[in-house]
Amino acid sequence: MKSTRRNILLLTVSLLLLTSACQPTPTASPLTGTLSELSGRVEFKSAAETTFQSVEAGDMIQVNDQVQTGDDGRVRVDLSSGTIIRVAPSSLFTLASNETAEDGLATKLKLELGRIFIILSGGSVDVETPSGVASVRGSYMMVEIDPVTQDVIVTCLEGNCSAGGINFADGQKITFHYDSATGKYGPPILEEMTEEDFQLWLENNPEARQIYNQILAGKSAPTATPTSSASPTPTSQTTIITDTEPNCFSLQAPPDGALINASGLVTFTWEPQEGAASYEVVFTSPGGAQNTLVTTSTSLANFIDIFPLGGTYSWEVTALRADGTPICTAKAFAFSKPVSPALEPPAPSGKTVCTQDDAQWSNPSAPCYCNIESSNNPRYCKLPVEPTPTKTPAPTPTKTPLPSPTPSEYPQ
Repeated sequence: MKSTRRNILLLTVSLLLLTSACQPTPTASPLTGTLSELSGRVEFKSAAETTFQSVEAGDMIQVNDQVQTGDDGRVRVDLSSGTIIRVAPSSLFTLASNETAEDGLATKLKLELGRIFIILSGGSVDVETPSGVASVRGSYMMVEIDPVTQDVIVTCLEGNCSAGGINFADGQKITFHYDSATGKYGPPILEEMTEEDFQLWLENNPEARQIYNQILAGKSAPTATPTSSASPTPTSQTTIITDTEPNCFSLQAPPDGALINASGLVTFTWEPQEGAASYEVVFTSPGGAQNTLVTTSTSLANFIDIFPLGGTYSWEVTALRADGTPICTAKAFAFSKPVSPALEPPAPSGKTVCTQDDAQWSNPSAPCYCNIESSNNPRYCKLPVEPTPTKTPAPTPTKTPLPSPTPSEYPQ
């Protein structure tokens, strides 16, 4: 009897193991999108077709299909992942892919023209643009390619967004300006969203009203001023770390206000923070552009040549828990550096002076900096100013008197 029971038990376990081994590995389901709320001209093109065709509410698109709208066209696309995409007039985008990621599904889109609004429902969405990839891991992001200037604008109404290596969040935007002379995009510019940016969200997304009201409430909510200190009242645009935050770490080197070399390896160090699993380091350039790096160490070594501009930079470090939430941010330090040698290459062969056609003027009365590449990727060579040619006055013509006729020459 015991032998029979043991055999039955072994058979049952074997069947369970065999059944579990036969289960398919979970994969990302094929991404589809359902079209609704159509107005004006809306068309789509499948990957196998060469021409666009009109659509109706309820039609579906699949991976690698394209959707375009006319000057009066709008459409809502509900992805099978739960994400909503609202397409503005004069836009063209491609549904690129849907892949499994650590934090859910990673959806990829390609925007070639116009403006799309993304309302995320879990996972992440990456949007490929001519200037790079814009990502959202949160809720609400808009990506636009300006039809006139070709500038790329990314607004983050709510959530965690990133573009150009910069992380930004609620009520912020990043702009990449396009240089038509070189065909290149400039560095990302981080700004606060304007009232016009918020209005675009409200006009195109009924879902944005609640988020907009929350942002307004956060900006207008009164903040009690501590009686023990005269710390300024925090605003939605400024992060203020006061002494009331317990046991927050401090930055160490380079010391605040340091003057460092124009090039070479520089090590940034700070104290360890209790409970920190990683540290987010943010460098802000003289023009306001930011670069964000993450490390698990309490130091970061980098060639300072990655910051070519001369001027004053600031850097701050935020300690993060294992789940990515911030513990505290150390008081920011500043450092100054000369312009990188990479910006002052030798002059082009045969070039001895700057002319008005190719000069970048730092001071009209000083030697110019000859811009031998582009304004978005400047490489200046210092040359003397081309002398202004002086005009030599033309000689004044002299009049020679005619000889008087003799009497014999008078007519008879």
